[in-house]
Amino acid sequence: MEPNLEERGRAVISAMRGIPGISHLPVDELDAIPLGLLRRSATRLHAVCRYRKGVRKAEGVTPSDVRCIDVHPYALTEEWSRYADFLLYHEYLHALGISNHGRVFRELEALWPDEVARGMGEGFGVHLRERSARWLWVCPSCGDRHPRARRGNGRYRCRDCRVVLEDVET
Repeated sequence: MEPNLEERGRAVISAMRGIPGISHLPVDELDAIPLGLLRRSATRLHAVCRYRKGVRKAEGVTPSDVRCIDVHPYALTEEWSRYADFLLYHEYLHALGISNHGRVFRELEALWPDEVARGMGEGFGVHLRERSARWLWVCPSCGDRHPRARRGNGRYRCRDCRVVLEDVET
């Protein structure tokens, strides 16, 4: 059985305690941050760290400044569970005061031990867009698929093959 979000959060925090590169950060304070879910219809957002009203990230952030961390519910499925752990780690780094995605943040993010999970973001994004798409533009030559909200009406071509894309209703 898949662990619930709170159990997953505790497991990620436990793993973070074992990462030497973040031992100087207040990881023990992360337990107090409530975890929640994004809307199922979200297609671009995978997870988010929501701060309390009035918090100015430029002045420094601590875990007590975080209202909650929300994760996409589809990330909690068995197929994407490793990516869900990485998403929590990513958002916990924001909660620890690294609010931008600069060099320092990326160096700390790269300390997450599951290298495969760190690279699952693009695939998860494609998965979300395909789930919500009403149409797929499919290249009859190379098979590339492009999830879309609207029909293409034969006006669009494949970037690689230059063949007109076919509309397929999902």
